[in-house]
Amino acid sequence: MPGSERRVVITGVGLVSPLGDSPDQLWAALEAGKGAVAPIEAFPVEGMPNHLAAEIRPFDFLKTPALAKASFFKELRKSRKYMARDIQLCVAGAQLAMVDSGLGKGGVDPTRIGIDLGAGLISTELDELAPAIEHATKPTGSFDYAAWGRESIGIIEPFWLLKYLPNMLACHISILMDCQGPSNTITEADASANLAIAEAARIIARGKADVMVTGAADSKIHPLSFIRMAMQGTMSRWQGDPAGACRPFDARREGTVPGEGAGIVILEEYEHAKARGAKIHGEILGAGSGCDAMAAGGLDPDGGGTAVAIRSAIRAAGITPAEIGHINAHGIGTKVGDLAEARAFRRVFGDAAPPVTSLKGHMGTLASGCGSVELIASLAGLSRGMIPPTRNCDDPDPECGLDIVRDRPRPSSNPIFVNTNITANGQAAALVVQAARP
Repeated sequence: MPGSERRVVITGVGLVSPLGDSPDQLWAALEAGKGAVAPIEAFPVEGMPNHLAAEIRPFDFLKTPALAKASFFKELRKSRKYMARDIQLCVAGAQLAMVDSGLGKGGVDPTRIGIDLGAGLISTELDELAPAIEHATKPTGSFDYAAWGRESIGIIEPFWLLKYLPNMLACHISILMDCQGPSNTITEADASANLAIAEAARIIARGKADVMVTGAADSKIHPLSFIRMAMQGTMSRWQGDPAGACRPFDARREGTVPGEGAGIVILEEYEHAKARGAKIHGEILGAGSGCDAMAAGGLDPDGGGTAVAIRSAIRAAGITPAEIGHINAHGIGTKVGDLAEARAFRRVFGDAAPPVTSLKGHMGTLASGCGSVELIASLAGLSRGMIPPTRNCDDPDPECGLDIVRDRPRPSSNPIFVNTNITANGQAAALVVQAARP
């Protein structure tokens, strides 16, 4: 952050994704052009536009090496039953990030470490509510709301809600890791991760904390998530090779694919990190947000909110658009969404827009978790002097008019990039990040 505010650097990264649980594993998959989209195995799918997803296979929470060695493992085993899959992914990612930062065994005043996480709508396991719903359903098939409030709710497990509140990601991590500083949860769908990282950076810049655990996690591998995507019209209807279902900025794109994952970064005040000899992965230079929701609902196809967010982030970074080396775009693979982003990029950068990449072709949409995972991917690439590639953009849409990094990584000596995300209803968030030079 420029001016008199304190500098904010990234000293730890933690990743749980369909393409691996470390930046090195993720980069190896991206470099090899691998994708994680395949027929779903978690549950049967009928009547949906497709049966594809990017699942983490396998994910055994308590056998995650970083957690098995954690000082709080005993408490973790007890609290696991109150953790939905989203929470488990996030706790694992946070511990990996803490270990990577060198703070896993302390090194910071607990009152000076906070947490700011992005989270999504966590879907309940259907069998947990089914008995109560059945109890309040009349023989005619209609729902008896009076019976629900009077009797049926009592059938539900008393601690049921604790598994599904979005703020429980931050709650579990703050308790397990003794984070006594500022705490917040942001639930803005696909923009959540970048918004949380932005707020965490500002907390450190203002001197309210020295370290922040931030990023996001989400899992859309759930029947209710499939139904929502189908009803919203965002799910890909691709009938070819499953691996080609999500096609960012491609002329044949027709929707996205559900995925899951967590991306957690440890932000730290520069002098604090320097004093303890921490490895620095990069620096948060600026952040911005915008919104271009239509009055009737949906996303403005002109992408005005994304343009506002990027301009704001660049202004906060104290640089010019020409200094940006690449854009890690949302690139969700929908007709309207990708075109809106492309128009925003051209509005900000003109004809000199930097190279653009998107990871959705590799692992679908991680929803609230996508921004932080994509940020980690760009850091992993730039640490090797490379921009991550876009998968399945075989025929770039001329209407988008972008320089898409396709098929293989592209060499780059510019360590500064913009990470953008936008929701289906127009909430946009952007970060300007400078990666540590290789």
